[in-house]
Amino acid sequence: MKLKQLSLATLAATSLGMMALPAIADRADAEANLHKLNLPDGFNIEVYAEVPNARQMTIGQSTGTVFVGTRGKIVYAVVDKNKDRKADDVVTILDDLKIGNGVAMYQGNLYVAEQNRIARYAAPGFDLTLPFAQMREVVFEDLPDKAHHGWRYIGFGPDNKLYVTVGAPCNICDVSGNEATIMRMNPDGTDAEIYAHGVRNSVGLDFQPETGTLFFTDNNVDMMGDDNPPGELNAAPKAGMHFGFPFYASGKARHDDWKDKQPPQDVTFPEVEFQAHTANLGFKFYTGKMFPTDYQGDAIIAQHGSWNRTEPVGYKLMRVTFDDNHEVSGQEVFIDGWLNDGEAWGRPTDVLELPDGSLLVSDDYNGVIYRVSHGQQQASTTPVKTNTNKLTGFAMPESVVSHTDGRTFISEIGEFGKGGDGQVSIIHSDGTKTTLAAGLNDPKGIDLWNNEIYVADINQVFKIDMDGNVTIVADKSDFPGKAEFLNDVEIDGNGTVYVSDSGTEDGTHGGVYKITTDGKVSEVINSDSGIKRPNGLLMDGVGTLLVADFGTGDLYRTHLSSGKTQHLNQGFGGADGLVKDTRGFLYVSDWKNGKVWQLSTPEATPQLIADNFKAAADIALSVDGQSVMVPDMKAGELIYLPVP
Repeated sequence: MKLKQLSLATLAATSLGMMALPAIADRADAEANLHKLNLPDGFNIEVYAEVPNARQMTIGQSTGTVFVGTRGKIVYAVVDKNKDRKADDVVTILDDLKIGNGVAMYQGNLYVAEQNRIARYAAPGFDLTLPFAQMREVVFEDLPDKAHHGWRYIGFGPDNKLYVTVGAPCNICDVSGNEATIMRMNPDGTDAEIYAHGVRNSVGLDFQPETGTLFFTDNNVDMMGDDNPPGELNAAPKAGMHFGFPFYASGKARHDDWKDKQPPQDVTFPEVEFQAHTANLGFKFYTGKMFPTDYQGDAIIAQHGSWNRTEPVGYKLMRVTFDDNHEVSGQEVFIDGWLNDGEAWGRPTDVLELPDGSLLVSDDYNGVIYRVSHGQQQASTTPVKTNTNKLTGFAMPESVVSHTDGRTFISEIGEFGKGGDGQVSIIHSDGTKTTLAAGLNDPKGIDLWNNEIYVADINQVFKIDMDGNVTIVADKSDFPGKAEFLNDVEIDGNGTVYVSDSGTEDGTHGGVYKITTDGKVSEVINSDSGIKRPNGLLMDGVGTLLVADFGTGDLYRTHLSSGKTQHLNQGFGGADGLVKDTRGFLYVSDWKNGKVWQLSTPEATPQLIADNFKAAADIALSVDGQSVMVPDMKAGELIYLPVP
C-alpha cells in the first residue's frame, strides 16, 4: 500500500489529533456491579478497559493491541503494555468514520468496515501515533449506504478471504443487490461476491476451528410478538445457500405479509434457535487452554438484549456446545446478571479470545470491555495440613519451588494425558492455596527466575508472571529435535533455561535443551550422550550441569561447552529431582520407588533418608533451608522432609 508519498516524519508530525483516553475514568460504575453477575464455578470476570460504545473487537499481531469498533465515528486501540491483562491506554486512532463498527486484522493490517465501505490501515500495531485517516486505503466501496442495519461485522476466513455482513435496510421488505447477505472478497477487495443470501441482520461471525465452516448469528424480525420469531445461529459450509429472509421471519416462522410468497431456492434453517428478541451478536469458538477442556470448540455468544419485548430478555453470554462430530449438542447460559429485576446495567456485544485463553467481552451500554478468566485470582480449597510436615489435596503434584517472599509454587498435572486440567498453584505462608495459572496440560518441572515461573509442559516451555499471565518461551516447533516429554527445568545465574526431555520409554528423543534469554533454542546433549532418559537437572558450578537419568537411575555431570557427559553415581531407581541444601549436600529423589537420598558430593555413597513415598517427584529446598520439599505425585501430597 502506498502512503500518498508522505514520509513517516510527516505522518508523525500530523498525528497530534490522536488522543489517549484514561483507562479508569468511569469503570468504577461497572466494577461496582460485577458482583451481580453469575459465573460457573472457577470463572472470574473483571473490567479490562473503559471503551465508549465498544462493539466488534480484533487483536493485533505482535503487540497484542486490541482494536475496537463502535457504532459511531471512532475506532479505538486498547493497549496492555505489560501484559497484566489490564489496559494501560485507550487510544483513538480514527475519528472520522461512518459507523465504524467492523474491525479485523490480516497480515498486520487493520481492516475497518463502515456503513458504506471497507478500508485497510497499515501497521497499526507498529505506531499508534500515525495519522491513519491519511493512510486509509479503501478496498471496497459498494456497500449499501443505508442506516437501517448499517453496522457491519467482518472477519477473515481460513480461505484468507474477508467476509462482511450486509443487513437488510428494513424490518422486513424486498431487498436488492447485496442487501441481506454475507459477502466475501479478497483482502484487496477484488473478486467480491455474495456468499450467503437471505440473512436479515447478522452481527457476528466466526469459523469453526475443526471444519472451517462459517457460522453466523442472525437477528429476527421485530413486532411479531414477545416470543416470536426466534434468534438464530446458522452454518454456511459452502457458498450460495439461502437462509430464508424475508420469506421466513426467522427460523420457520412466517410474517403475515410474506407467508404466501416462495423463496427463490431451498432455505437452510438455523443450527440453533434462541429466545426471541435476545439479540445474539458477536461470538467466538473457544480454542484456548485456560478454560476447562470441555469448552474446547464451543461457541460463546453475546446476547445484546431486547428493546421491544414486554419483559426484557437477553443481556447475557450463551454457550453453544458441540459434540465430537462438531455438531451442535445443546445450549446453556454461560454468564448472566446484566439484567436484574427487569433493568439492564450492561449489554454484551462481542467476544474475543486473548492469547492466554481468557475472553474479552465488549459492552456498548456500559462502555467497557470485560475479561473472563478461569482459575486466576481465586482461592481454591486450602490443602489439608495433616501434621507440621505434610500438605494434602493436590492433583498429581510434580514439581515445587520456593520464593524468597515465603510463597511456594507447585505444578499440578491433574489427570495425566488430559489437556487443559493442569495448573501451577501458590501455597501461601499461612498454608492456603490459590491458583496462579490454570488451563495447562501436564505441567512438570518448574523453576523461578526474575519473578517469573518457568514451566515444562509436554512439548512446550512457558513462563508465568506473578499475575498469572502465561507466555510461551519455546513451542514444539522451536526445538531442533522432537520435543517428546519435556520434564525438568533449571535456570542459571544469567537467565539461561535448561530443560530435560525424557523422551520415549526406550530413550528415543531424550536430551537436554538450552534456551537463551533471547529465545534461541539449542540441544546440549541428545540420545547419543549415554543418558537414556534425562530428567532432574541441577547447576553444578559454572559450566556444568548434573543430570539424573530416569531410565537407569544413574547420575551424570554434563559439561555445557562440549556436551560431554561424565558418569558419577548410580542406584537411584527412577531418578527424578535434584537439589542441594545450604551446606552443599545433594539430594536425589526416586519417583519409581518413593525414596530420597542424601549425598555429601555427587560421587559419594548415597544415604537413604526416606523411603515411604508413593512417587517422590521433583524436589526443592524450602525458603528457610530447613526442609527438602517432596511432591508425592501419586499420593497428592507435599511433604516437608527435614534436612538431616
